[in-house]
Amino acid sequence: MRAWGRTRGRAVLATVVALATAALSGCAVSNIDASSSDNGYSPFLPEVHSDDSGLRQEFEATPQESHEFWSDPERRDNAEGMDYQTPDNGLPPGPGDPATGAYLSATDAMPADPQGYGDVSDAEVFDRGGLGASTFGRLYFTFDGGDTYVCSATVVNSTSGSIIATAAHCAAQTDGSGQLAQSMYFIPGDRDNGRETPYGTWAATEMVVPQQFIDGAITDKSGMLTSEEGWNYDFAFIKLEEQNGQTIQEVTGAQGIAFGVPVDYLTQVGYPSAAPYDGTEEYMCASTQFQSNWQGGYAHSCTMTQGSSGGGWLSDYDATTGTGYLVGVTSTVDEIRGTANTPVLGQTALDLYTDLDEG
Repeated sequence: MRAWGRTRGRAVLATVVALATAALSGCAVSNIDASSSDNGYSPFLPEVHSDDSGLRQEFEATPQESHEFWSDPERRDNAEGMDYQTPDNGLPPGPGDPATGAYLSATDAMPADPQGYGDVSDAEVFDRGGLGASTFGRLYFTFDGGDTYVCSATVVNSTSGSIIATAAHCAAQTDGSGQLAQSMYFIPGDRDNGRETPYGTWAATEMVVPQQFIDGAITDKSGMLTSEEGWNYDFAFIKLEEQNGQTIQEVTGAQGIAFGVPVDYLTQVGYPSAAPYDGTEEYMCASTQFQSNWQGGYAHSCTMTQGSSGGGWLSDYDATTGTGYLVGVTSTVDEIRGTANTPVLGQTALDLYTDLDEG
């Protein structure tokens, strides 16, 4: 399924473009070129892989213990979304995760001419067409075994068949403690707080979080960002258990994933849980006029609220086949400007993803 091209057996997915002149927007993933961009994205050459690029952690709870913990519907009903906001005066722009040009297609066939949703800033109920019905879901977790939280996540194509992507702030606290989440539990195609589980329920076994996020992503008690450096790396990868000899990817399929490539348009999917939403249904926003943001990633208008954190931002998403390339995850919101933000997946994300997938 992969076309590997990195020494030491490590993977660079498919094709590496001419990054010295390629930009992060302005052409489709399926037709990458080296032309400049009108949106002002700057390319970065890949960095040398570092074994210190992130924190890898096995969960203390066994899959059975996680299933037992989340079998209580009250815990799921009371799970709170994560709400992080940019300061009113904004933040200085950051370079973001260095682009690689590497990508891996979805498990289902992807059309040569994908047809998206255009521009949708008022979040609409997601139609769950094709692969979109099974690959997006809700991620439940706790930080202390007491209070429960919820984010969104996406199944992404991998060799292990067991990888989902979400936001780092769904995996590590941002109060300076670096405390990691516990008892993570993923429900693909979730409806009504886990009362409908068409593709089963899956406990997490391991996760990787960028060290830059743990060290440099800090918020105050209200959820307002007080430091910006780590937020350029607000992404994490989770490995899930196998069930009855099957991986989650064999049950649900998986979206493509890309680590710094040009894109034409973006589709954001997630489960907003704060008013006017209640977390029981999946929503989407879409944009053809997205902008660069202070995280070195993307921003567009979207009304989704907390609970959508960690939800996938996909390039070249096709509404019929439900396939696309995950290029980011919902990170922060700017209530003043009415925008949602994502960092871009790049070299650090590729290193973490590969480390977890191959381990």
